[in-house]
Amino acid sequence: MKEKLRSRKFWVAVLTDIVSITVVFTKLGGTAGIIAGIIGTLAASISYMVAECKVDVARAAATYEEVKELVKALKKKEGE
Repeated sequence: MKEKLRSRKFWVAVLTDIVSITVVFTKLGGTAGIIAGIIGTLAASISYMVAECKVDVARAAATYEEVKELVKALKKKEGE
């Protein structure tokens, strides 16, 4: 969890959400500003989630490869 709180991606997403929500609630720019704020919030949140998913997939793949190598080494040692 500490890793996530130190992530630049996380803080950029949080700040983008804050600015976008502020634009929506203060009604800056009228209707266009509200729509832009909503789109900004969604875009920041979705892009952060996609980026984190890619990181998680890479970690899972690395872990899978490590486990696969360990199993192979155990089978080799068991066969000796």
